[in-house]
Amino acid sequence: MLLILTLLGIISAAVSYIVCRWYALPLPWNILVAIGLLLAGIILWEVIYWVVLYLWSLCINKKKEVTKPSKFYKWIFTESTRIGLFFLNVHVHVEGAEKLPKPGTRFLVVANHLSNYDPMSVIYALRKHMLVFVSKPENFNIPLTGAMMHKSGFMAIDRDHVKNALVTINKAAGYIKDDLTSVFIFPEGTRNRTQKPLLEFKNGAFKIATKANCPVVIIAISGTEFVKKRIPRRSDVYLKIVDVVSAEKVKELNTAGLSEHAFKLIYENITHGKDENGNPIDPEAIVPGVKKEEKTEE
Repeated sequence: MLLILTLLGIISAAVSYIVCRWYALPLPWNILVAIGLLLAGIILWEVIYWVVLYLWSLCINKKKEVTKPSKFYKWIFTESTRIGLFFLNVHVHVEGAEKLPKPGTRFLVVANHLSNYDPMSVIYALRKHMLVFVSKPENFNIPLTGAMMHKSGFMAIDRDHVKNALVTINKAAGYIKDDLTSVFIFPEGTRNRTQKPLLEFKNGAFKIATKANCPVVIIAISGTEFVKKRIPRRSDVYLKIVDVVSAEKVKELNTAGLSEHAFKLIYENITHGKDENGNPIDPEAIVPGVKKEEKTEE
């Protein structure tokens, strides 16, 4: 993104210099012409980029099952996310990045879910890692985004039917065991639209880690719930990597134990009781806990 802006700036400056010399315009006009050309170039580039990407997405067959995530489409998805955050004026702050496993190591990522900007923030923060999401089926119907998600290897999960959900859980665990990609999932199962700090966690999400015997990265997200209200003003999003549960410890804990551990850490580290301007509020508290699910055949 910075490279593109730099190139547009250089081209704008060069063209404005030629135009102003040709028409013998004074220096202030040179600056105004350069700024105008730069803005026009940015708008034109954005329009061309998204139109081409949209037309490309129309050629993707979403009914064809993806057995291996595409690094190329994941790269496009990540860069598009970075561009989107830039123009939405969203600034992502990451704390605890040194705790992350080295690039190339596969792991499960879990976090609280506040808004549609959570996935974008996580994708940007973990852009050095190959990472795909377990998402609700409706997201795959979003124009352009759904097609890119499909080709990137993102997986839809049917949370209303346990056996269908288990198929997705097994596929996600297989991605990790086969060293294809890391996986991200929201244990709450849905976006938190309440004033409660956290919704109950579903133990099933952690079966991915126990089946793949992989580390679990636990992230507390704060600030994304205010992004939509603040556009085009600056929004600050905070991702705190509170713990990385080693594969050895995952072996010792069952899904309920992992779920309780993650819930407790996220609950303690999310930003409680602040509105979009940082003023304290008094949200309804909940007792930390996780949702017990019916046992299913492995």
